[in-house]
Amino acid sequence: MAASEAEERRCGADDVKGDGDLVAWKGKNSAWLTAGIIIADVVGAGILGMPRAVSAFGWLLGAVVMVVMLAANVHISILLWKVRVFYSPCDGAHTYKDLCKGAFAKAPKWQLRAASITTWVSQYSFMFGLLGLYLLSAGKGLGMLFHTSEICLPQWAAIAALVLLPFAGTAREMGSYQSLVWINIITLCGTVAIPLVYFVTQGPEEIRKEGSEMLLVADMTPVGVLSGLSTFTFGMTSQFMLTEIISEMKDPQEFPKAYVKISAPFQLVAFMLAGIGGYYFLGDKVEGMINENLPFNVALQAAAACLVVHMLISYLIKGVVFCRAILMKAKEKYANPDDQRKRSIMAWNAVVLPTLACAWLFANLVPFFSDAVDLLGASFTPLSCWVMPIVMFVRYYADADEDEKPKVSVLEWVVMAAEMALGLVLMVLGTKSSIETILSKWQVYGYPFECHCQGLWSTCACSSDHYGMDWCETATLAHASVMNATTLVNSTLASSLARNSTGFL
Repeated sequence: MAASEAEERRCGADDVKGDGDLVAWKGKNSAWLTAGIIIADVVGAGILGMPRAVSAFGWLLGAVVMVVMLAANVHISILLWKVRVFYSPCDGAHTYKDLCKGAFAKAPKWQLRAASITTWVSQYSFMFGLLGLYLLSAGKGLGMLFHTSEICLPQWAAIAALVLLPFAGTAREMGSYQSLVWINIITLCGTVAIPLVYFVTQGPEEIRKEGSEMLLVADMTPVGVLSGLSTFTFGMTSQFMLTEIISEMKDPQEFPKAYVKISAPFQLVAFMLAGIGGYYFLGDKVEGMINENLPFNVALQAAAACLVVHMLISYLIKGVVFCRAILMKAKEKYANPDDQRKRSIMAWNAVVLPTLACAWLFANLVPFFSDAVDLLGASFTPLSCWVMPIVMFVRYYADADEDEKPKVSVLEWVVMAAEMALGLVLMVLGTKSSIETILSKWQVYGYPFECHCQGLWSTCACSSDHYGMDWCETATLAHASVMNATTLVNSTLASSLARNSTGFL
């Protein structure tokens, strides 16, 4: 193999310029900003389903599983960072696919090609699914915020897309709007904290559904365990974005500080508060997102406003990576934000607009949040975030020279084998279980592009089973009583008239 070809395979074709001259991708983000981006990226829509995931295990076992899953994600992220930093000849690959090509540089061509295609397809399929999910969640948030306005979910999602458009059209780096990163973290805290504060003021006896209870260890079922693990996996993974996040760091060597010392502790506290706290108040019959268990009041509106902002900024962060990848494929010279500003802006928006439209279309094809999280968490997440990073590390370790090999203990190899096994189980059995659940509930969800006003409109016709809407049942009973009384009166009058008519004749 020629030297230039080897370099291209190691770095990725996007990093090669001219006759093998290598272009280093210099980042600007600090460790703290990187930690903020990781938090904003990881602690997204998945945290809202944490109480439901904990209910599959019980609060004690759920807490243990949560810690183990977070530790596994941190470990796999560090493995990925090691490949990115210590096994790249051109200042590091700046895309996930480039990293895969670097790790498989010495492998047979068929392995390189298979790994590259698998990495690219799983990463961007997962990312596009998230973009649709973020728009769906933002649309739901707008609907809950303005619950007296009878606007359907597809229209709310379109409004969310229009609000997002000016930011998406001008942000071409994850640190473009640094203030938005911190706003995202604040609104994330608000999305979780506001419902919990409301639950505290009301007490679990008032909040829980009848027959719902808090269990130390739940009566676990295979479907429930797979669903809970899928939600944990979905809510805690970021490996499919880490290469791009590291590439924008000023000093990639500070990544462990950003992730392990800053981001991971915040994630643990956030997931514990949302998962265990939400489960304590809602019990084992919890359903949907944590903020969907609020009545139609100011607390719901405040949490919904936080949700809208959080989801739109989360879209913005992943949209930058997704659109940049498309732009690189379309025309490489427009992909670097420092080159040809005016023409680059036009090319960037030529990608942003169709992506936003397609994400809106996807959001309205699958308008069910909880099971969509399970499906994404069981299908593309294990493949992109668990299986492929471990495969890359093992390939890199096998091909590295003896003086380049990192020290790996027997225990760590066992841990990697367990992580790989769990990823494969979730990918196969979890996906099968999620699809079966969705198909069994299809009539309940309704069809794509229907109004889907459940939980969005504070009317009995749409939200009679929503928390705080008990008066709907009373009104229905009263209406039924009035109708029965009217029917009885009309029947009595008809009989009386019939008797009088008979007597007259």
